[in-house]
Amino acid sequence: MPEQTHSLILVNRPGAQDVQDFIEIAERMAAIAPRIGVHIVDAAGNAGVLPREVWERPALTVSMTLPAFRPRRGPLYHGFPVPKFQQMRKFAAAGLPVPRTLAYRLGWRLKHAVWGEHVIVKPTAVRAMSNGDAVFVMRTERVADLAPVVFPPGHAAREAPLLVQKFIDTGEYPWSYRVLTLFGEPIMSMIYRAKNPRPPLDVPDEELMRASFASNVDPHFTCTLEAEPEVLDFARRASKAMPRIPLQGMDIIRERTTNDLYMLEVNPGGNTWHFSSKLAEEGRKEVSREERIAQFDAWGVAARVLAERVFAEAA
Repeated sequence: MPEQTHSLILVNRPGAQDVQDFIEIAERMAAIAPRIGVHIVDAAGNAGVLPREVWERPALTVSMTLPAFRPRRGPLYHGFPVPKFQQMRKFAAAGLPVPRTLAYRLGWRLKHAVWGEHVIVKPTAVRAMSNGDAVFVMRTERVADLAPVVFPPGHAAREAPLLVQKFIDTGEYPWSYRVLTLFGEPIMSMIYRAKNPRPPLDVPDEELMRASFASNVDPHFTCTLEAEPEVLDFARRASKAMPRIPLQGMDIIRERTTNDLYMLEVNPGGNTWHFSSKLAEEGRKEVSREERIAQFDAWGVAARVLAERVFAEAA
């Protein structure tokens, strides 16, 4: 067995990932990069739980979420929240197509010539973002009148700016891609599709606002593994907009008439490890953990990109 010359510390957050996933990735790394010692720690732990020799070697630490754990040496890559407005600015700066987006102030009137026929209005406050029930499609000229009604005083959505976004129509059954990347390499790619059709866009305002236009609101969506080369390349490009975030759950949509792709967000907090996360328990009844891993040989890809990152950056 070759002498270990580098250390990789993988930080596990129970509920966000199953530690068994990291154990299996470590086994794959032992086969392709035996000089790297892989050590798994709890997100709430401290560097003292690891043997002294771990910190005597060049080290790299990776956490999919924001950890309390702090390494004694070497770079630390981790997930962390990035406001949606800031994400959109980063995507645009990287040359990625994004829907026109604005931090909306209640009472503002929007121009049809700028925004088109319909817009999406949704909160950015954390307490109001748990599901798609707070996402509304409105006629552009009616936003100033309707937004204060659906987000009345005291509503959790008012704790942070509202977001107004040009409506990108993905079709009668709203759908989106979710591409999960690790250091820019896809390790899972799915399509979320609404089970129920959206209403025609010419229905009265009240009916339009009662409808769900989100494709990933449990239990009203289906998920299937899909790997379109164009979308995977798009995701690789998008990952470079926020290179310090190791795990990115990218939401990408395709406009139904032009076929153009648009970037929505990367869910940078890291709660997207849906091979084993508690959030995706229901989804794994439809597409199992084993099927998700097998799509791209996720553990093999993870082992390779982590080894490359350790040899390039451990210090």
